[in-house]
Amino acid sequence: MSSTVIFSTHARRVLWRVSVAMSCVALLAGLSACMSGSDSNSINASGGQVSSSGSNVGASETGANATALPTMFVKDPAKAAQPETARVEQVTINSFDGTPIAMTVYYPALPAGQATPLLLHSHGFGGSRTQSLDFDEASQTSEIGIDAMQVAYNQKNPVAARPGWYVISYDQRGHGDSGGTVSILDPNIEGKDFKAVLDWAEANLTHLGYRNKNNTPNPVVGTIGRSYGGAFQLMGAGVDNRVDAMVPDGTWYDLRYSLDPQGVPKTAYLDGLVAAGAQSNRGRYAPFLLQGLLEANTTGTVDDTIVKRLGSQGSISYCDLSANLPNGMTLKSDIPALFIQGAKDVLFNIREGIQNFECYRRVNQNSKVIFTKYGHTLNSLYIQNDPAADLAGTGAKYAFNESLIWLKTNASACPASLYDTKTGRCVIPLKDMMFQFLVQHLIGQQQANSADYLGFDPVPLPEVTAVLEDGQKDPTAIAVKTNASGKPDLDEKGAPSDFTAPTQVVTGIAGFPSGLSSTQGSQLAQPIFVDLNNTQQQGCFVGVPKATVKVDPVGPLGSPEPPIVFVGLGIKRADGTQQVLHDQITPIKGYGTFNLDLPGISVLLKAGDKITLNLQGYNPVFLTSFNRVPVPVTVSASVTLPAKVRDSAGLCAQ
Repeated sequence: MSSTVIFSTHARRVLWRVSVAMSCVALLAGLSACMSGSDSNSINASGGQVSSSGSNVGASETGANATALPTMFVKDPAKAAQPETARVEQVTINSFDGTPIAMTVYYPALPAGQATPLLLHSHGFGGSRTQSLDFDEASQTSEIGIDAMQVAYNQKNPVAARPGWYVISYDQRGHGDSGGTVSILDPNIEGKDFKAVLDWAEANLTHLGYRNKNNTPNPVVGTIGRSYGGAFQLMGAGVDNRVDAMVPDGTWYDLRYSLDPQGVPKTAYLDGLVAAGAQSNRGRYAPFLLQGLLEANTTGTVDDTIVKRLGSQGSISYCDLSANLPNGMTLKSDIPALFIQGAKDVLFNIREGIQNFECYRRVNQNSKVIFTKYGHTLNSLYIQNDPAADLAGTGAKYAFNESLIWLKTNASACPASLYDTKTGRCVIPLKDMMFQFLVQHLIGQQQANSADYLGFDPVPLPEVTAVLEDGQKDPTAIAVKTNASGKPDLDEKGAPSDFTAPTQVVTGIAGFPSGLSSTQGSQLAQPIFVDLNNTQQQGCFVGVPKATVKVDPVGPLGSPEPPIVFVGLGIKRADGTQQVLHDQITPIKGYGTFNLDLPGISVLLKAGDKITLNLQGYNPVFLTSFNRVPVPVTVSASVTLPAKVRDSAGLCAQ
């Protein structure tokens, strides 16, 4: 049968004015909150930013078979003959072109001669460096990642068996106290700033540890950060061989897909990120960014040279030279990475996390990925639910990602202090997983398996950890098992569905700034859910669905502009409730047949649950990207889900 959603012209005009007004006010007045605090991550000396928010460990999960790392040494023993005094200093250096780059440098207390790594951090877009690590997790939490920096620095509640690490957090060009203009991590600009920071570290950190790489002393350096602070690591590691391990959290693979999918600008975030950076950036943007923003909000089409330049400023420029991007570069082969990506992240979804992981895993088998539930969200616009409220009562503290991972595993693979016998889950702080990964690849596997060194019991570190959408406040995570070839089953696909019957959709603005059925403001913009004939099956589905979508006109072709339709997946539970799966949607522009990847999924289907096709004529994540004149179209689609995955605890087989 055919379904139709129609609103009167008067209603559309009224609702459009209301939605734009509300969106602009919310974006300008409280964007840090609506984007999960995504771009403000300084913590002041008194704690500042407050977010609401053993046993044997299996060798296969900790990488115990990894080659032992040689002992670190200091490059100049005479300079390291004096002990290091714990202190925090604010430092400004001049980059390659004279631009000042502001840094906060954390010097740990170290005995004479002690070598130690450097952990390098940078912030989210519109944010600034972290100027203090003196916060108390008992009553508050930092941004996920900064809490791991506190553990590494080892000055608050120090672990006696572990020397502290150097930590540097710096303001990206055009942010905070640094000079210059923002170019979105151009390897030829911000990449040179990255090099300048490491040059300064080598010249000034007297106890910095080294190992020989190609018979040349090379500093031991790890990187950490999220969003823009995740991408700075991928860019930096692509231009500098001094990085030994990375933990990029919630970042992009290809900015063309992230910000301009199918040629439809994601203007809620384009506008919002600029508004969010008003304090830190103070309008310091490279001219091409302002041009692209203006085009996105007026013509709805961004100049191709700008789009290609943005594509060059991400992993795709290292991972896929066939893309022929201006800054295509060879991927470094010796850098293990732990990627963290959120299923409900409406800026960088799981698909980009999978692409990053699979790229880096090809060249380093020690790379890993964790799919969490949250990430960049737009909850203060009522487009998504507030993750802090969703997690209330679970023990987790929301700060961009969950602070806890509820991993379904065997008791023998989890420290006894962390194992919940009632649910059969290992309740693991995400910061511990991040820090243990860094220890393994910067210090060594022996220390990564040592509670004395870590300060906590070693925890499972699966190659692929997937937090499943399972209807729970404390969603269960699984360790995805590998297939016969020794790789996780993220690339396998099931059989395609039959094409759905043509469903009529009226494109254009259709209600409040919403469109995601799980939120308060969605009453006037309900998605259309269409049954698929291949999705009522039990199990765990983790990966990237594919779709073939046909968009046809209704009546004669009289529209002054090509129709924009939004396509995604829904989930219908056995009790009849349904919502947009992971709050994710993909635009299609024009008439014809389209073959495309849908946003990545990580979901547990129980008896009676099923996946549906989701169709919308408007979506507020694409705030100003819609048909001004409503266009009726019919849509039919065939969907191919990822193949069911297996997990080491057998949850997915039930």
